[in-house]
Amino acid sequence: MQPAPLTNRERFVAVLSGGPVDRAPFLDYMGTCNWRSCLDRWKQEGLAPDATFEDVRRIVGFDGVRGYRLPVQSFVWPEYTVEPLAQEGNVTKQRNRWGGIEIHMDGSELMAVTVSGAVRDRASWPDVERRLLADTPGRFPEEWEAVCREALASDEPVYAGDLPVGFFGGPRELMGFERLAYTFYDDPDLMHRVLDTLCELWIGIYTRMQEHVPLDYFFVWEDMCDKNGPLISPALFREFLLPRYKCFTAALRRAGCRHVAVDSDGDERPLVPLWVEGGVNVILPWETQFGLDIREVRNHHPDIGIIGGINKHALAGGREAIDQELAKVPFMLERGRYIPSLDHGVTNEVSWDDYRYFYERLRELIWKHVPAPSA
Repeated sequence: MQPAPLTNRERFVAVLSGGPVDRAPFLDYMGTCNWRSCLDRWKQEGLAPDATFEDVRRIVGFDGVRGYRLPVQSFVWPEYTVEPLAQEGNVTKQRNRWGGIEIHMDGSELMAVTVSGAVRDRASWPDVERRLLADTPGRFPEEWEAVCREALASDEPVYAGDLPVGFFGGPRELMGFERLAYTFYDDPDLMHRVLDTLCELWIGIYTRMQEHVPLDYFFVWEDMCDKNGPLISPALFREFLLPRYKCFTAALRRAGCRHVAVDSDGDERPLVPLWVEGGVNVILPWETQFGLDIREVRNHHPDIGIIGGINKHALAGGREAIDQELAKVPFMLERGRYIPSLDHGVTNEVSWDDYRYFYERLRELIWKHVPAPSA
């Protein structure tokens, strides 16, 4: 007997819990049409000249996107003044709102890269530390009550977090990657202090938030792996990050949060047991270019929520390549706790016809292969 139809929000929460659902969610989760160059190309291939990203989502027929993100100031506050520092060819260097120095290639759609942060050593830490207090005025918007009402009425899963909220991702924005990597070894006491401060900040903000709106999930942004594995060892993760994960996720759940999801690029597999031990129950987006097969992940970890695992580059290979990549989806859907998604947004190598074909086929699979309850 088929379960009764659910709302988008109910479906999202239930499928990641392993509960009965009418089908898996059909979401534009990883922002699969958020590159301006894609939109420009597709307008040359049949998309209306005045079309927007929202029009693309409407044409495809998604249930929704990542969710309704509650807006708060959850990091450095008050922020630093953004100011240009140098122009070297087509590369712009500037001080960002978190006090770090970032570089960005002009005309590129890639994220800016933080090359150094406001925290350079112990002497520079106090000025940043005073900007990481949960009770600083202005962290919640003035129209907070209206935001909460809109979130609860939206039919989208309600979430908070995202960049730069993560116990690796956050310190990397405060220090830059190279300084962060050295600080684990050169000044572990400072590293512990930074992590404790961030943990206290985020517990303070997100438990207060849930007095008004319980979160369907929390999004932890880490991006701490590449194709060869984690950027720090599991031993360092256990010593520095794991205690803060345990403290933070326990506080989130006591306040009413349903799921805790971690987002990281690269090969996440070595860190999965540590994240699970730390209270995480959903992991994404499972990049595949280095040979990862999401079915093997499911076999090794039958109880975690999985989002992603579909190679975005397959869409540029035409319909045969798309069908081959989608062959893994029925297995994943039927075993539950899975939301099908690309492992990142599509590139401008993908045609408008192939983009639509991919999602037409994925939609058919989602409606055909109903997840089995596993709760």
